[in-house]
Amino acid sequence: GVVIAAPHEGFDEHTSPIAKSVAGSLGAGWVVANGYRDPARQQWIDVNRPTQREYVGGKAAKGKVTRKATKVYERYQRLLRKAGKRKRKAPLELLVEIHGHARVAMIGGQRVRVRVIELATRGFSEEALKGLKARYEILVAALPARDRIPLLVEQLDPTFTFRGQELKYHFRASGAKKRGSLRAESAKRILHFELPQAIRFKPNRREAYAALFSDLLRSLP
Repeated sequence: GVVIAAPHEGFDEHTSPIAKSVAGSLGAGWVVANGYRDPARQQWIDVNRPTQREYVGGKAAKGKVTRKATKVYERYQRLLRKAGKRKRKAPLELLVEIHGHARVAMIGGQRVRVRVIELATRGFSEEALKGLKARYEILVAALPARDRIPLLVEQLDPTFTFRGQELKYHFRASGAKKRGSLRAESAKRILHFELPQAIRFKPNRREAYAALFSDLLRSLP
């Protein structure tokens, strides 16, 4: 009933090794989708929801539901249930999706990469989320100082301070919650991690955070 997934590998680069490593540590199922978001080929299918962006004049238009995207999404759903050993349409107990971001903010007149993890959730009480964040802070404190990256939780951190500037929480996965894999019909509980490049692009940090996330998920009630 537990699946770790990376639906945007190839665009959210180096998310699949983390998903597979965490799944292996937990004995959970895993699903990876690779290459469905590929601007070079002018293909943009969201995978974890039935939407696609058509390219007009070389630029991606607003996402909309299409037959092609729906087929890809339905296949993703089937594979999630298979990986989680669930019968047809039975929801998973827990779905963890690993995504990547390259968020930039203007700080001090310069464009700066925002080195934070954002976690969108559903199906958890506020108390459980506070416990999850507290456990994360214990685990991340064991890493070298240069490798410690803050975790922000959707329901707990509407704003946060980064390098002296107040920023708003951004990645809420609202599309997938409304009509995608993060609906209650798909999984009873969901964790949607958005990882910065600072984690994904360095092999040693990928390994360190895969181990950290494994320990973090083991602590879930």
